[in-house]
Amino acid sequence: MWKRQMVCIMFLLFSCDKATARSEPDSAASSPLHSMKVYSTAVKDTFVIDVSLPESYSSSGSIRYPVLYLTDGYWRRGQHQPIHAMAKIENIQEMIIVGIGYPDSYDPNTIRLRDLIHGADRFLSFILHQVIPSIDSTYRTLPAERTLWGASYGGYFTMYTLFQSADIAKDIFKNFIVASAAASENTPSNNQEENLFDYEVRLSQKTATLQENLYITVGGNETSYFISSFDKLVSILTQRKYKGFFMKSFKNPGKDHFTVWEPTLYEGIRLFLKK
Repeated sequence: MWKRQMVCIMFLLFSCDKATARSEPDSAASSPLHSMKVYSTAVKDTFVIDVSLPESYSSSGSIRYPVLYLTDGYWRRGQHQPIHAMAKIENIQEMIIVGIGYPDSYDPNTIRLRDLIHGADRFLSFILHQVIPSIDSTYRTLPAERTLWGASYGGYFTMYTLFQSADIAKDIFKNFIVASAAASENTPSNNQEENLFDYEVRLSQKTATLQENLYITVGGNETSYFISSFDKLVSILTQRKYKGFFMKSFKNPGKDHFTVWEPTLYEGIRLFLKK
Protein backbone atom coordinates (compact mmCIF):
# COMPACT_ATOMS: atom_id res chain seq x y z
CA MET A 1 0.00 0.00 0.00
CA TRP A 2 2.75 2.47 0.89
CA LYS A 3 4.31 1.93 -2.54
CA ARG A 4 1.02 2.80 -4.23
CA GLN A 5 0.61 5.91 -2.08
CA MET A 6 4.16 6.93 -2.97
CA VAL A 7 3.43 6.51 -6.69
CA CYS A 8 0.30 8.68 -6.36
CA ILE A 9 2.12 11.43 -4.46
CA MET A 10 5.01 11.39 -6.91
CA PHE A 11 2.66 11.67 -9.87
CA LEU A 12 0.96 14.76 -8.48
CA LEU A 13 4.37 16.39 -8.65
CA PHE A 14 5.24 14.59 -11.85
CA SER A 15 2.23 16.09 -13.63
CA CYS A 16 3.37 19.62 -12.87
CA ASP A 17 7.04 19.23 -13.69
CA LYS A 18 8.70 20.57 -16.80
CA ALA A 19 12.08 18.99 -17.42
CA THR A 20 14.76 21.28 -18.75
CA ALA A 21 16.80 18.59 -20.44
CA ARG A 22 18.89 19.16 -23.53
CA SER A 23 16.55 16.90 -25.46
CA GLU A 24 13.51 19.20 -25.24
CA PRO A 25 12.57 20.47 -28.71
CA ASP A 26 11.53 23.99 -29.53
CA SER A 27 7.76 24.54 -29.25
CA ALA A 28 7.46 27.13 -32.01
CA ALA A 29 5.13 25.07 -34.19
CA SER A 30 1.44 25.81 -33.95
CA SER A 31 -1.24 23.14 -34.39
CA PRO A 32 -4.71 23.43 -32.85
CA LEU A 33 -5.70 20.91 -30.22
CA HIS A 34 -9.08 19.33 -30.88
CA SER A 35 -10.70 17.86 -27.76
CA MET A 36 -13.75 15.62 -27.61
CA LYS A 37 -15.57 13.68 -24.90
CA VAL A 38 -16.07 9.98 -25.56
CA TYR A 39 -18.08 7.56 -23.45
CA SER A 40 -16.40 4.17 -23.09
CA THR A 41 -18.72 1.20 -23.18
CA ALA A 42 -15.96 -1.01 -21.76
CA VAL A 43 -14.98 1.24 -18.83
CA LYS A 44 -18.45 2.81 -18.51
CA ASP A 45 -17.11 6.29 -18.02
CA THR A 46 -16.31 9.41 -20.02
CA PHE A 47 -12.85 10.21 -21.42
CA VAL A 48 -11.40 13.27 -23.14
CA ILE A 49 -9.51 12.63 -26.37
CA ASP A 50 -7.12 15.37 -27.53
CA VAL A 51 -6.03 15.30 -31.17
CA SER A 52 -3.53 17.53 -32.94
CA LEU A 53 -2.59 17.28 -36.59
CA PRO A 54 0.72 18.01 -38.32
CA GLU A 55 1.09 21.40 -39.93
CA SER A 56 0.99 19.97 -43.44
CA TYR A 57 -2.15 17.87 -42.90
CA SER A 58 -4.66 20.18 -44.60
CA SER A 59 -2.50 20.70 -47.69
CA SER A 60 -0.94 17.26 -48.08
CA GLY A 61 -3.66 15.67 -50.19
CA SER A 62 -3.80 11.91 -49.66
CA ILE A 63 -0.66 11.59 -47.52
CA ARG A 64 -1.14 9.41 -44.44
CA TYR A 65 0.60 9.86 -41.10
CA PRO A 66 1.85 7.76 -38.20
CA VAL A 67 -0.06 8.21 -34.94
CA LEU A 68 1.40 8.75 -31.48
CA TYR A 69 -0.94 7.79 -28.63
CA LEU A 70 -0.24 9.34 -25.22
CA THR A 71 -1.61 8.02 -21.94
CA ASP A 72 -2.37 10.69 -19.30
CA GLY A 73 -3.41 12.92 -22.15
CA TYR A 74 -4.67 15.76 -19.94
CA TRP A 75 -1.13 16.18 -18.56
CA ARG A 76 0.50 15.88 -21.98
CA ARG A 77 -1.31 18.70 -23.77
CA GLY A 78 1.82 20.80 -23.46
CA GLN A 79 3.85 18.24 -25.42
CA HIS A 80 1.81 18.36 -28.65
CA GLN A 81 3.46 21.52 -29.98
CA PRO A 82 7.06 20.57 -29.13
CA ILE A 83 6.58 17.22 -30.85
CA HIS A 84 5.15 18.83 -33.98
CA ALA A 85 8.08 21.26 -33.92
CA MET A 86 10.49 18.31 -34.06
CA ALA A 87 9.24 17.50 -37.56
CA LYS A 88 10.24 20.97 -38.71
CA ILE A 89 13.70 21.21 -37.19
CA GLU A 90 14.81 17.56 -36.91
CA ASN A 91 14.81 14.46 -39.10
CA ILE A 92 11.47 13.35 -37.65
CA GLN A 93 8.30 12.31 -39.46
CA GLU A 94 5.22 14.46 -39.14
CA MET A 95 2.58 12.68 -37.09
CA ILE A 96 -0.91 12.81 -35.65
CA ILE A 97 -0.90 12.99 -31.83
CA VAL A 98 -3.72 11.55 -29.73
CA GLY A 99 -3.88 12.11 -25.98
CA ILE A 100 -6.23 9.91 -23.93
CA GLY A 101 -7.30 11.54 -20.68
CA TYR A 102 -10.18 12.62 -18.49
CA PRO A 103 -12.43 15.57 -17.75
CA ASP A 104 -10.66 18.13 -15.56
CA SER A 105 -12.98 17.43 -12.62
CA TYR A 106 -11.78 13.82 -12.23
CA ASP A 107 -9.37 12.85 -9.45
CA PRO A 108 -6.24 11.66 -11.29
CA ASN A 109 -5.06 9.36 -8.51
CA THR A 110 -8.15 7.17 -8.26
CA ILE A 111 -9.10 7.28 -11.94
CA ARG A 112 -5.61 6.41 -13.20
CA LEU A 113 -5.30 3.50 -10.80
CA ARG A 114 -8.67 2.22 -12.01
CA ASP A 115 -7.82 2.37 -15.72
CA LEU A 116 -4.05 2.00 -16.05
CA ILE A 117 -3.61 -0.70 -13.40
CA HIS A 118 -6.73 -2.37 -11.99
CA GLY A 119 -8.81 -2.15 -15.15
CA ALA A 120 -6.06 -2.24 -17.75
CA ASP A 121 -7.99 -4.82 -19.77
CA ARG A 122 -11.08 -2.61 -19.99
CA PHE A 123 -9.05 0.49 -20.78
CA LEU A 124 -7.21 -1.37 -23.54
CA SER A 125 -10.55 -2.59 -24.91
CA PHE A 126 -11.73 1.03 -25.05
CA ILE A 127 -8.63 2.04 -27.01
CA LEU A 128 -8.80 -0.93 -29.38
CA HIS A 129 -12.51 -0.85 -30.13
CA GLN A 130 -13.41 2.84 -29.85
CA VAL A 131 -10.46 5.23 -29.90
CA ILE A 132 -8.32 3.72 -32.66
CA PRO A 133 -11.23 2.94 -35.04
CA SER A 134 -12.51 6.50 -34.59
CA ILE A 135 -9.10 8.05 -35.26
CA ASP A 136 -8.47 5.81 -38.28
CA SER A 137 -11.88 6.58 -39.80
CA THR A 138 -11.62 10.33 -39.20
CA TYR A 139 -8.01 11.05 -40.15
CA ARG A 140 -5.51 9.86 -42.75
CA THR A 141 -3.51 7.48 -40.59
CA LEU A 142 -0.92 4.76 -41.15
CA PRO A 143 -2.32 1.81 -39.15
CA ALA A 144 1.01 0.01 -39.30
CA GLU A 145 2.81 2.98 -37.71
CA ARG A 146 1.20 3.45 -34.30
CA THR A 147 3.24 4.31 -31.21
CA LEU A 148 2.07 4.12 -27.57
CA TRP A 149 3.71 6.13 -24.78
CA GLY A 150 3.29 6.01 -21.01
CA ALA A 151 5.07 6.81 -17.75
CA SER A 152 4.69 5.38 -14.24
CA TYR A 153 1.13 3.97 -14.14
CA GLY A 154 1.00 4.82 -17.85
CA GLY A 155 4.26 2.93 -18.24
CA TYR A 156 2.66 -0.09 -16.61
CA PHE A 157 -0.25 0.12 -19.03
CA THR A 158 2.04 0.55 -22.04
CA MET A 159 4.02 -2.55 -21.06
CA TYR A 160 0.77 -4.41 -20.32
CA THR A 161 -0.35 -3.61 -23.88
CA LEU A 162 2.96 -4.82 -25.31
CA PHE A 163 2.51 -8.11 -23.45
CA GLN A 164 -0.90 -8.56 -25.11
CA SER A 165 0.72 -8.48 -28.56
CA ALA A 166 0.22 -12.18 -29.13
CA ASP A 167 -3.58 -11.91 -28.98
CA ILE A 168 -5.90 -8.94 -28.35
CA ALA A 169 -3.30 -6.29 -29.19
CA LYS A 170 -1.67 -8.15 -32.06
CA ASP A 171 -0.44 -5.81 -34.82
CA ILE A 172 -2.01 -2.76 -33.13
CA PHE A 173 1.06 -0.81 -31.97
CA LYS A 174 4.46 -0.98 -33.61
CA ASN A 175 6.41 1.08 -31.09
CA PHE A 176 6.28 1.42 -27.31
CA ILE A 177 7.90 4.25 -25.32
CA VAL A 178 8.01 3.70 -21.55
CA ALA A 179 9.38 5.71 -18.63
CA SER A 180 9.46 4.54 -15.00
CA ALA A 181 6.96 1.70 -15.35
CA ALA A 182 5.28 0.83 -12.05
CA ALA A 183 5.86 -2.81 -12.98
CA SER A 184 5.22 -4.37 -9.57
CA GLU A 185 1.65 -3.10 -9.35
CA ASN A 186 -1.05 -5.74 -9.75
CA THR A 187 -3.98 -6.08 -12.14
CA PRO A 188 -6.82 -8.41 -11.10
CA SER A 189 -7.03 -11.18 -13.72
CA ASN A 190 -8.73 -14.57 -13.68
CA ASN A 191 -9.65 -14.12 -10.01
CA GLN A 192 -6.05 -13.45 -9.02
CA GLU A 193 -3.57 -10.56 -8.89
CA GLU A 194 -1.02 -10.41 -11.72
CA ASN A 195 1.76 -7.93 -12.43
CA LEU A 196 3.76 -7.20 -15.56
CA PHE A 197 6.16 -10.04 -14.94
CA ASP A 198 3.24 -12.50 -14.87
CA TYR A 199 1.92 -11.11 -18.16
CA GLU A 200 5.33 -11.44 -19.76
CA VAL A 201 5.50 -15.11 -18.74
CA ARG A 202 2.10 -15.70 -20.32
CA LEU A 203 3.27 -13.95 -23.49
CA SER A 204 6.38 -16.16 -23.67
CA GLN A 205 4.19 -19.26 -23.37
CA LYS A 206 2.19 -18.16 -26.41
CA THR A 207 4.91 -16.95 -28.76
CA ALA A 208 8.65 -16.76 -29.35
CA THR A 209 8.17 -13.88 -31.79
CA LEU A 210 7.56 -10.24 -30.92
CA GLN A 211 7.69 -7.84 -33.86
CA GLU A 212 7.39 -4.69 -31.74
CA ASN A 213 9.94 -2.04 -30.71
CA LEU A 214 10.49 -0.83 -27.14
CA TYR A 215 12.35 2.14 -25.69
CA ILE A 216 12.30 1.88 -21.89
CA THR A 217 13.95 4.14 -19.32
CA VAL A 218 14.20 4.94 -15.65
CA GLY A 219 15.80 7.84 -13.84
CA GLY A 220 19.12 7.13 -12.17
CA ASN A 221 17.90 9.06 -9.12
CA GLU A 222 14.56 7.28 -8.79
CA THR A 223 13.59 5.14 -5.83
CA SER A 224 14.57 1.47 -5.69
CA TYR A 225 10.92 0.60 -6.41
CA PHE A 226 11.21 1.90 -9.98
CA ILE A 227 14.87 1.06 -10.59
CA SER A 228 14.51 -2.57 -9.50
CA SER A 229 11.40 -2.99 -11.67
CA PHE A 230 13.26 -1.50 -14.64
CA ASP A 231 16.27 -3.75 -14.11
CA LYS A 232 14.09 -6.84 -13.83
CA LEU A 233 12.04 -6.05 -16.94
CA VAL A 234 15.13 -5.33 -19.04
CA SER A 235 16.86 -8.49 -17.81
CA ILE A 236 13.87 -10.71 -18.55
CA LEU A 237 13.29 -9.29 -22.02
CA THR A 238 16.98 -9.50 -22.87
CA GLN A 239 17.18 -13.14 -21.82
CA ARG A 240 13.93 -14.08 -23.54
CA LYS A 241 15.34 -13.19 -26.99
CA TYR A 242 12.00 -12.80 -28.76
CA LYS A 243 12.45 -13.09 -32.50
CA GLY A 244 11.98 -9.74 -34.26
CA PHE A 245 11.91 -7.75 -31.01
CA PHE A 246 13.94 -4.56 -30.66
CA MET A 247 14.60 -3.02 -27.27
CA LYS A 248 16.70 -0.08 -26.20
CA SER A 249 16.96 0.62 -22.47
CA PHE A 250 18.48 3.60 -20.70
CA LYS A 251 19.02 4.44 -17.06
CA ASN A 252 19.16 8.22 -17.32
CA PRO A 253 21.72 9.60 -14.86
CA GLY A 254 20.68 12.63 -12.83
CA LYS A 255 16.98 12.15 -13.63
CA ASP A 256 14.26 11.22 -11.18
CA HIS A 257 10.58 10.33 -11.47
CA PHE A 258 9.67 13.95 -12.13
CA THR A 259 12.23 14.62 -14.86
CA VAL A 260 12.85 11.38 -16.75
CA TRP A 261 9.51 11.11 -18.57
CA GLU A 262 9.96 14.07 -20.95
CA PRO A 263 13.38 13.23 -22.42
CA THR A 264 12.15 9.64 -22.69
CA LEU A 265 9.20 10.76 -24.80
CA TYR A 266 11.31 12.88 -27.15
CA GLU A 267 14.16 10.38 -27.46
CA GLY A 268 11.68 7.59 -28.16
CA ILE A 269 10.18 9.65 -30.96
CA ARG A 270 13.64 10.31 -32.38
CA LEU A 271 14.38 6.60 -32.26
CA PHE A 272 11.18 5.24 -33.80
CA LEU A 273 9.77 8.05 -35.94
CA LYS A 274 12.81 9.32 -37.74
CA LYS A 275 12.52 9.75 -41.50
